[in-house]
Amino acid sequence: MIRSALAHWVTVAIESVVVPRAAAGASVTLCIVLAARFDALLLMVGAGAVVLLLVLSLRWPALPLLVVAAIIPFDEIVRLGELGTVGRTAVILFALSYAIPRLGRLRLGTIPLSGFAYIGWALLSTVWAISLETAWTALSTLVQLFALAVLVADVVVHQPGVVPPVLWVYSVSAAMLALIGVEEFFSATVEGAQRAAALADQNPAQFGTVLLPAFFFGVDRVFHRRGFLPGAAVALATGAGIVVSGTRGVWISVVLVTALFVLPRLRPRQMAFAVASLVVTFVAALQLPSVREFVSLRAETALSSGGAGRTDIWAVGGQIIASSPVVGSGFGNFPEAFTSYAVEMAGIGLNIGAGRGPHNIVIGTLGELGIFGLLALVLFLGPMLLRPGWGPEGQVVQASLVSLMCSALFLDILSNRKQVWLMIGLAIALSYLRQQRASKERSFRTAVRSPVSTRLGRP
Repeated sequence: MIRSALAHWVTVAIESVVVPRAAAGASVTLCIVLAARFDALLLMVGAGAVVLLLVLSLRWPALPLLVVAAIIPFDEIVRLGELGTVGRTAVILFALSYAIPRLGRLRLGTIPLSGFAYIGWALLSTVWAISLETAWTALSTLVQLFALAVLVADVVVHQPGVVPPVLWVYSVSAAMLALIGVEEFFSATVEGAQRAAALADQNPAQFGTVLLPAFFFGVDRVFHRRGFLPGAAVALATGAGIVVSGTRGVWISVVLVTALFVLPRLRPRQMAFAVASLVVTFVAALQLPSVREFVSLRAETALSSGGAGRTDIWAVGGQIIASSPVVGSGFGNFPEAFTSYAVEMAGIGLNIGAGRGPHNIVIGTLGELGIFGLLALVLFLGPMLLRPGWGPEGQVVQASLVSLMCSALFLDILSNRKQVWLMIGLAIALSYLRQQRASKERSFRTAVRSPVSTRLGRP
């Protein structure tokens, strides 16, 4: 008894004191060595941080996931040579620190079979792809993102309490990004005409979509009294960022998800307050001349240009789908199939060029993977979009994922954006936990009824 208690406290001391100090010492040592060898401060700090993160993850397995959530909004801020963006590097470190020590213990059963079917069909499409090189390039990104979702789901299934911290870290980081974008908008030289983004060379559409989960999380905190003030700050910052991004697909997503998923779940007084707050905030924002002119311009060009030419692209997409409706042209090969001949066959009367992306998740999936690929994708994502997962965060994760999929009807974000697969991983885990809780409740009710039925002489 005494010996086991002593062993327990020794283990606790090692995990809570020795391991962190050893990690810090190793990090400092590595920093000094690198500084002396390469005279590079950034390399020194980065390598030390990596070692510290990897060692601390042995004590706190969810820590690398929190780092990933914090970095995703700023994914494009730095490129690290062959490693790619800083977000990709963070995902690789997360995979190394979490998956390798747990090989053979990952709960792959949490992932729906339809998810594996979608990835498998995408891999199989390389057999008939127009360009094998293009297909493999796109697939390498998709497989990495799917692996991210698998690992996120595994973390959450083992530690459901990590979901709120992950959402908070992501949302605060996204709010900071939004404030940078808003500042860029108001400091632009051409008022009312320039779409804003926070980072140099960042796509405004990417800037808008990365703010969506944070916006709905902030709104959820406001109306469910779980951090009213910080939630309001996150919602206001990300809402402003979404407006100045000028991404009309994201604007539509906010309106639809708010109307169909957020407001119906509120009590009557909360709903009235929410509608009044949204109207007052929007009207107040329009009082700023630059914002009013900008929103008006974006709305007018949507009507005159067919959504930046999307209706013409979708018309050509119809021809691409018709050419191979069952199996498609191969994953990532929609631009390869978007030829001058396909444009001519669509009869749109304009030369919109070749090699365009689909800008629509349905048309893109049908054009690249055919009806079988679209069916697998619908079976994979559909249940998570239609029904919230387990716990208080189930509804906000559902709303966030729905908003991203609504944006995917206008933007190409499914196969190349980490925020989408972070939300998919959270949704998978919470859906799995909901099913497990429901199964246990059914078993408990059956066990309770059985003795009663036996005493009454019923089978």
